[in-house]
Amino acid sequence: MTVTVTIQNTNWETIGSFMADYNKSLSQMAEDNNINIPISCRMGACYVCACQIKKGAEHVQIDKLMPPAILPAQDENKNFKEIFTCVWGIQTEKIKSNENFEVILQKNI
Repeated sequence: MTVTVTIQNTNWETIGSFMADYNKSLSQMAEDNNINIPISCRMGACYVCACQIKKGAEHVQIDKLMPPAILPAQDENKNFKEIFTCVWGIQTEKIKSNENFEVILQKNI
């Protein structure tokens, strides 16, 4: 049914949320919803757009637009602790599912 993405600032305050679109990166979706996530290289290498994943790492697709140039650290379950919002998105099958999912990201900057 839906994947809701919530963006928090560095103080854990929610600054916005939106329904995921399977054709776009997380930074593109945020921008479409007037949420500023800084971006620079658009290749998943510079860390400018990196956000910590607070919930829903299993719903995120690492290479939605293209494989990132480098990979951030993973937790003990092999889920990424951070993501590059410029190239990562939401898994298409999650968006097309009959279930509701939530992803919470915290901006690093």
